[in-house]
Amino acid sequence: MDVFHQRVKHWYQKSKLALKGRKFKEKELLKRYHLLEHSEKNPDFNINMINVCGVYEIVGGNPEIKDSYYTGLLHIDLMSNQIEASWLIEGEQHQTGYGFVFNNTLIIHFSYMSDRELYNGIVAYEFLTSDIVVGKWTEEIAIENAFEMGRKLTPNELGEPSPEDFFSAN
Repeated sequence: MDVFHQRVKHWYQKSKLALKGRKFKEKELLKRYHLLEHSEKNPDFNINMINVCGVYEIVGGNPEIKDSYYTGLLHIDLMSNQIEASWLIEGEQHQTGYGFVFNNTLIIHFSYMSDRELYNGIVAYEFLTSDIVVGKWTEEIAIENAFEMGRKLTPNELGEPSPEDFFSAN
């Protein structure tokens, strides 16, 4: 197995760990398995400030707390030549951030409020493909780094029309 497929398998295994035992997440795991089985390395693929934009289904692990995982959504957008990000973790915790692309890595500074305290951190996302994202994050209070694995949602999953809706085969 080559390095690319090992990395995709690692992405899937970490995702599986974070999704284990979660109701209503079986379909997400199947979608990730499909990506595991069908992803191929594209040597010409590079990320940029535009192609990273979108909505991602994320799963992750919390640092310093064994077997503590989370799920959520990450929305990445480009505003005034800067990446803006917003997370919704477990349907209730909001986080925001800003960042940029450097050496094929998306780097975002994030912050959030919890118990009336502001927390700051940084996350670095590596895009294995346009759909598969591997992230490492830390925050000012953490002793260890944590992981976050993402899958870009398709236009169909977002309820957006596809180009085929506008153009016919005629």
